[in-house]
Amino acid sequence: MAQDDQIKIRLLEVFDAVMQTGRVTSAASYLGISQPAVSASIQRLEAQLGFVLFEREGRVLAPTPAARHLAEAVRPVFSAMADLTEEVRRFARTGMAHLRIATTPSLGHGVALDALRDLRRGDPEMRADVTVCNDDQVLQAVELGQADIGIVLGAIEETDLHRTLLPPTHLVAVIPRDHALTKHATLGPAELAKEDLIDAGRVISPLVAGSFARQGVVYSPRFEAHQSQTACAMVRAGLGVTVVDVFAAELYASKESLIRRFYPPTKLTNTVLRPAAIPESKARVLADYTRLLHAATDHVPFLAHQHRSPIYN
Repeated sequence: MAQDDQIKIRLLEVFDAVMQTGRVTSAASYLGISQPAVSASIQRLEAQLGFVLFEREGRVLAPTPAARHLAEAVRPVFSAMADLTEEVRRFARTGMAHLRIATTPSLGHGVALDALRDLRRGDPEMRADVTVCNDDQVLQAVELGQADIGIVLGAIEETDLHRTLLPPTHLVAVIPRDHALTKHATLGPAELAKEDLIDAGRVISPLVAGSFARQGVVYSPRFEAHQSQTACAMVRAGLGVTVVDVFAAELYASKESLIRRFYPPTKLTNTVLRPAAIPESKARVLADYTRLLHAATDHVPFLAHQHRSPIYN
């Protein structure tokens, strides 16, 4: 069949409308075109195929056996068109085919995945890349366009990136399960200063040091872990006690360690980063993910000693 003789999708659409409605007037109304246009399309299709598709029975067009056979043959075509239409609409909603997330370990192994799970429920076919790295690498990934969104511990001040602050959470103490301090519902500088302290890195350290100073206690850690999850692992190994973000504590506390509230109450506010300028189609999925991340963070317990999980008891 020459290219000029190839059947156009539009002719098949008109044919399908007539098959579904049985009337030229109804098909024209459904397609939003004139009745003469419907009739002309059917005539053109019949001419290309070389056989009659409909016979008039009063006001109704009765399909011939050839028309019924053709309808079966074109059904997969319309199914594929419906799938393509939905794919195009999904692409318009999400922009790119996948969401690229860069995040620090405490958040990336917990609330960032919770938010991603909830986002996927609204779009089961979505794709995502999740990269877990340190704060500097997260910041660099977003600045270089290697990530669509970044999540870091603490509040980032000096950056040209768009910033969204997540709900604040409290720092908590992590101690060995067999430690004498487990009898305390809360732990502060006076109790912890007597122990082998493990520093959890540059984001957590100034907050803990400030809390110690307000209580008139010198903050003098014996070990430096640089990351909250490493500090929790060191507690599990019996190297001492630590004060970390509740995200890391809940993820990395184990049967060998317990969580206690740290006082004086010390809050940690974390930051979501994204480029200052993003395509409109991409903005929606980023806004949805940020909203879900905000909700996931908001569910993290502020008063750790009131939590009923075994890692608190």
